[in-house]
Amino acid sequence: MKIRLLNVFLLIVSVSSVLKAQTGNVTGITIDLEGTLMYYTAEKSGEHALYKAVKNASGTWDAGVSEDSFNEYVKGHVIKTPFLTYDGRTLYFSADLPGSRGFDIFYSKKDGDSWTSPVALSPVINTEKDEISPSLSADNLTIYFTRNGLENDCYNIYTSEVDISGWSVPQMLPLPISTGCEKYAYISPAGETLLFSTDRLSEKKKKKYNVFYSTLISKNIWTPPSPIDNTAKDYNEFTPAIDYKNNKIFVTKGGTDSAIHHIHSYDAPVYKPYTIVKGIVKDENGQPVNAGITVRNAYTYALYGKSESNPATGEYAIVLPNNGLYHIAYTVQNGSQQFENINTANNTQAQTIVKDVVLFDKIIVNVTVQDAFSDKLIDAEIQAYEKTKTAKVTQVGEGKYRIVTPVFENVDIELYKENYIKENIFIKFGDYVKFPDMHYSVKLKPDMRSGVINVKDISSNQGINANVEVKNLNVKDDKIGISVVDTGKYEFNIRKDCKYSISVTLKDYFYYYTVWKADASRIGQTLDIRLVPLNEINKIPMPNMLFPDEESTLSPEASGELACVAKVLKNNPEYTAVISLYHLNNEKELTVAQQRARSVITFMESSRIHRAGYRIEISPVDIAKIPDISFVTNTPTGKK
Repeated sequence: MKIRLLNVFLLIVSVSSVLKAQTGNVTGITIDLEGTLMYYTAEKSGEHALYKAVKNASGTWDAGVSEDSFNEYVKGHVIKTPFLTYDGRTLYFSADLPGSRGFDIFYSKKDGDSWTSPVALSPVINTEKDEISPSLSADNLTIYFTRNGLENDCYNIYTSEVDISGWSVPQMLPLPISTGCEKYAYISPAGETLLFSTDRLSEKKKKKYNVFYSTLISKNIWTPPSPIDNTAKDYNEFTPAIDYKNNKIFVTKGGTDSAIHHIHSYDAPVYKPYTIVKGIVKDENGQPVNAGITVRNAYTYALYGKSESNPATGEYAIVLPNNGLYHIAYTVQNGSQQFENINTANNTQAQTIVKDVVLFDKIIVNVTVQDAFSDKLIDAEIQAYEKTKTAKVTQVGEGKYRIVTPVFENVDIELYKENYIKENIFIKFGDYVKFPDMHYSVKLKPDMRSGVINVKDISSNQGINANVEVKNLNVKDDKIGISVVDTGKYEFNIRKDCKYSISVTLKDYFYYYTVWKADASRIGQTLDIRLVPLNEINKIPMPNMLFPDEESTLSPEASGELACVAKVLKNNPEYTAVISLYHLNNEKELTVAQQRARSVITFMESSRIHRAGYRIEISPVDIAKIPDISFVTNTPTGKK
């Protein structure tokens, strides 16, 4: 059984004097949540009308003025017991308007500063009997009212809830509420405390009404009613209403011998603090809109209540129980929407949250795509799906994309790139994303292959540890981690279908350099490298130094091989490298060969290798010949 906290009144402090903000015989009162605006119905000289009073800066009420935009609809008819919903949007009241059977319950909505034409409630609620004193909980899903039909002009309190087909069949409240003569009812925002007028304290012959309260323990179970003032009175107290902001209970009070009722107030504590969320709803152009507002429990998604904003001003107000998390959705007919998640205050505090809302009919998802290892922006193929449709995707720059999709639609974004692992972004708009622009940064991970290198001494065939370096020739600044798993054995991950240079250097040994592609044939393959001691080698071909016809610019492969040469010279300063370049025996080819030699020198200088550590020999041949390299010791005899 769901248990609600019991709320009790403290001792009433005082009863105020008659308020000046009233006209004639008052037949009902309602106060807004801020405690600064009062609507009341009154009869004067046989005319019934709705009046509005405003609390001024000094804390007193200004004189009530006629609500002409409302009264034009009810002129010549009796209206009474108004109730302003807690969101400030709708006024419920009882009247004998055309089409009603006695007194029925009607409502009118606020449109700017005016009121719309009254609408009768469902025949489920309005019957041939009199229905008066409507009152709704803050979620606008439960209504309380009183219906007559008993002896001596007595009423009972009924309640109805909104279901899928509208208002449910009203049920009379059970004992201990209903004893036979409860004429007016007023429910608190969360629906946990009920105020009503009853004659149960008075002597039957006097039949005077006092205001009582009762607390809801669980569904349809109420605490025994208690009077807000234990004194039996010689006057009636009708139409109770609560001013939560200022800790007051308002009633209409009739004199001992007078049928005229005026507004009085009791000092009383707030039953239970609430959180008020209010503001203005606008479209993306800044214009106020009439938005439907749905409030749900953010944890269970159970419906808490519904409301709407003022169509002319966009103003709205929502009352929420404290100590909870609520999901608020704002929607207009063109599909524009917005969401908010609201944490309410704790159970001992009251708070007001001002939250202006801007609605949008579309969402823009900005996606940036990067390489997961290098952080470089990369282009990818992107598809975005919402329901059965494909959302529009536009590339706005390198690795940058813009996706436009309707609001309130879940979107699945798929990102592809050859030789990368596919990624997905799933945007669930029920997760309260921020509108209208969202930004996602996606780092695609390359599809990796494993590489293994075994480095051995060519003579002993024993594993030796060396300086191993692997570089991606396709992706600049690619980060490649190399792990030593045994003496001379190295493992590393490389990208599928990229070209790599592998260089191995070690003091007193000739370098090893090769270039290969990480394709399917390399999966699980081991590259065996046998290093040759420098003092045991003759001229070694340098295939990566073979330039295309008439070109002299170093390729990435040639630069990688020369980098190995530079490392050998740094590790072995006692050696000089002899780099031999060849050309066809003509003047034009000699000029190109000299330019190639200059490229080699420039590279070696950038690697901080002194000219004494190497020399370049240019020789003519009859046919193209692969350049080569040899090493000689820097001894007086020039011994190799």
